[in-house]
Amino acid sequence: MTSPTAATHAASPAATSAATPAAASAAPKRRRDRAAREREILEVAERIFGERGYQGTSMDDVAAQVGVSKPLIYQYYGSKDGLFLACLARLRGQLLDTVSDAVMEAPDAEDALYAGFVAWFQFLDDHPQAWSVLVDEGMLSAGPAAEATDEVRAAFIELIATMVRMNLPAGRPVDEDEVQIVAQSISGATERLAIWRTRTTTPPSPEKVARTLQDLLWQGLHTLKST
Repeated sequence: MTSPTAATHAASPAATSAATPAAASAAPKRRRDRAAREREILEVAERIFGERGYQGTSMDDVAAQVGVSKPLIYQYYGSKDGLFLACLARLRGQLLDTVSDAVMEAPDAEDALYAGFVAWFQFLDDHPQAWSVLVDEGMLSAGPAAEATDEVRAAFIELIATMVRMNLPAGRPVDEDEVQIVAQSISGATERLAIWRTRTTTPPSPEKVARTLQDLLWQGLHTLKST
C-alpha cells in the first residue's frame, strides 16, 4: 500500500512539470501586456504634451486619460521629465527612421533631398502634436528634457548635412563650414515652415513644400564657389 507521503512525492514531479510551462508562458504575456500599456501611455502623453505644453501637463491628466493609476506611471517613468523623455525618444526614433528610410530608398542624391523633405513634413501631418513635443522651444526651458530636444535638432541637422554632402557637384571638395552653414539654414527653414503650416488654414502639401526646398537647395549648392 502506498503511503500518503509517497503519493505526494510521486505526484510532485508531475505537478511541477505541469506548473512550469504555465509559469513560463505567463512571463512573456506580462511583458507583452506591459509593452502595450507603455505604448498607450506614451501615445496619450504625446498628445497631451503637444496640446498643453510641458508645464500644462500633469501626471494626473495622463493617468486619467489612459485609465491607469498615477503610481503606475511613476513606476514606469519615475517622473514627468522621465515620461517626457520617453515620449521624445519614441518620436525622435520614428521621425528619423521615417526620413532616413525615405532618403536611402531614393534612386539618386537629388531625389533623396525631395524624399527626405516630403517624409519630414508628412510625418508632422500624420502626427499633429509631434512638432510641439519634438522641437518647440516654448515647451520647457532647462533640464534633461530641454537637452533632449537639442539632441533631436542636432540629429536632424546632421541628417541634412549628409544630404548636402551627397548633393555637392561631382569633384567639388567638401567644405565642412559650408556644409554646416547650409544644414543649419535648412534646419531653421524647415522648423519655421512646420510652424507656419500648423497655423495656416490651407497649408501647401508636403510635396509642394519639399519641391520648393529641393529646388532652392539644389540650385544653391550648384552655384557655390570653391574657396
